[in-house]
Amino acid sequence: MLKKQFLSIFAIAAACATATPVLAADSNFYGVFSLGWAKLDANGSSVDFYNLNHGFTSSTTSGSTGATGGKAQLGYNLGKTFALEGGYTYLGQANFTSITNAGAIGGSKQASLFNLDLVGKVPVNERFSVLARFGGYYWKTRSEMPNSITLGTATVNDNGFDFKIGAGVQYAFTPKFSMRGEFERFNGVGNNVSSGDSKVNQLTVGAVLMF
Repeated sequence: MLKKQFLSIFAIAAACATATPVLAADSNFYGVFSLGWAKLDANGSSVDFYNLNHGFTSSTTSGSTGATGGKAQLGYNLGKTFALEGGYTYLGQANFTSITNAGAIGGSKQASLFNLDLVGKVPVNERFSVLARFGGYYWKTRSEMPNSITLGTATVNDNGFDFKIGAGVQYAFTPKFSMRGEFERFNGVGNNVSSGDSKVNQLTVGAVLMF
């Protein structure tokens, strides 16, 4: 579902860009709509610690790594070299299975965040630029953790603040429309007393549309 939504956004943005005459951009505001892959995981040791402290006498957890993610950002150019970008990022869902004394129980961890970044732009030529970013974010996770009473799962919500870094490249097809590829490193997402505190890498490809 998320993939279809972002592909629709790309198509609309591209159509708007090709319909716009090649003129100098008349606003410092722009939007970024990206889709990609995030290396989100649920930490097995943290899940086992949680299970042993919530009614289970034994627990061995293994899980998946990596999920479809994406982001929607609003940017404002501070001249030609720097910009501020902020918005919403979805890091996807990681699944895990705990083998406990009561049997195998599956769970999951979903993560999202709101960020504010300072982005540096180094032009290589009129169309191609190199990007670097540093920022902070407020993260939220929703974990479905094993429940020793129902032998199902119970929802655990965690949140907190941390910082991120990133780098990428951007190519301008017109003054109104560009495409970019980025790598971002999130220093911490999650809680060690539930599904784990993960350092998450995310790769995205996105459309940039000047307003």
